[in-house]
Amino acid sequence: MKSDETTEESIVKQLLNTIDEHRLLKAEDKIVVAVSGGPDSVTLLHLLHRLKSRLGIEVYGAHLNHNIRGIDAQMDAQYVLNLCEELDIICFVKSMDVQTYAKEQQLTSEQAGRILRYEFFEEVLKKVGASKIAVGHNKNDQAETVLMRLLRGTGMQGLTAIQYKRDQVIRPLLDVSRGEIEAYCNDHNLAPRTDQTNLTSIYHRNKIRRELIPYLEENYNPSVLQSLVKTANILKEDYDYLEQEGEGRYKELVCFEKKDQVSFSIPALEKQHPAIKARILRRAGEELLGRGELLSYQQVQNLLGLLAKKATGKALHLPMNLEAFISYDKLIFTRGSKEDVESFKEELAVGEITYVHPLKASFELKVFSKDEVSKVSRDKFVKYFDYDKIKGKILVRNRREGDRFWPLGLSGKKKLKDFLIDCKVDRRERDLIPLICHEKDILWVVGYRISDKYKVTEETQRILSIRLVK
Repeated sequence: MKSDETTEESIVKQLLNTIDEHRLLKAEDKIVVAVSGGPDSVTLLHLLHRLKSRLGIEVYGAHLNHNIRGIDAQMDAQYVLNLCEELDIICFVKSMDVQTYAKEQQLTSEQAGRILRYEFFEEVLKKVGASKIAVGHNKNDQAETVLMRLLRGTGMQGLTAIQYKRDQVIRPLLDVSRGEIEAYCNDHNLAPRTDQTNLTSIYHRNKIRRELIPYLEENYNPSVLQSLVKTANILKEDYDYLEQEGEGRYKELVCFEKKDQVSFSIPALEKQHPAIKARILRRAGEELLGRGELLSYQQVQNLLGLLAKKATGKALHLPMNLEAFISYDKLIFTRGSKEDVESFKEELAVGEITYVHPLKASFELKVFSKDEVSKVSRDKFVKYFDYDKIKGKILVRNRREGDRFWPLGLSGKKKLKDFLIDCKVDRRERDLIPLICHEKDILWVVGYRISDKYKVTEETQRILSIRLVK
């Protein structure tokens, strides 16, 4: 700060420079400010409110009560509401049981709090039609985070620390020091709330803030904060490049995706550099859960260990009901444990389309004379049978113990279980495969093969067409 420049002038100038340099805001943006009640978020809310006309933006407040600090947490919420009322800012407040959620989802309290906060902020975004969430991290937070992660062990992502912008989240105060923020609060009589745990050295970050950094400044480098921030910014360029490469490889290698499942070819994954492989695995979790930074270093290492074993059926349970398992030559991620599939059996009628609820699909059955079928469909969900060999009811059901099947092209029967293993169908999916049956015979293992006994031959006069309609 220049000697002839006040603290307020300096902080406003730095805020505007950061917004401009990193393109954090544009005219007509609606901004939701995450307000904890502490000095950083209160200063950010106050500054953006004062500058809203100059920036051409609308400002809203949002506060989540984690229900961890009892009456103090309630007083924080009331302080935020009162401040927003004074500034004539619309404010949204919500209370959630973070610790219970953490236990249910197998997360740390810190992870759970972060997830619930950002889910709440996104709710507010949609409600007001906003485009950005502004949070109050400052320069000291940046430096402390780098040092804290370095001491406990981290990779490049950890050392890049806090980013100015990620998706909808922006951090306009990241180039402003904590001292400037505290001075600003005093100058404007904001009286922010103070978490008393921040005044002790019980916790790891607080010890770094109150003991280690002052020691380093006094004995090693008076500008240690600036040096740590500089290191984070240098590493960020390399990190961004690797992330870009990882995203590209992810898109190339993912071989099956649906709402609750992502899978990869194990041989293809094994060819990747470990740094890219780890990013692909993290990206799979993000795809299914809709959020990043969930899988820890150790969890990624556990996934790499699972991948190395290549043992079909081996699984790894991860946070938020995420599961990864090996199925033959595939690594599959799925969200939510698969429940046991109930047995089902429904009759199908010729000339009708029958909806089968457990499958969320329908079957259409039609009968033609041989002369009417001029071209055989190559769709694996449309098959043809000799209708004159079918004398009883036609049913669709899932598998039963002891099922046997006469696969097309074989000279005899085979256990259905062995057939599905040969086809490399994961055991979790076998009970969901529909079987079209005539009496006790399986006509068609849907999506795989028909029975040799009921195939169309030169002697066939009437053809039964069965089509799966999804």
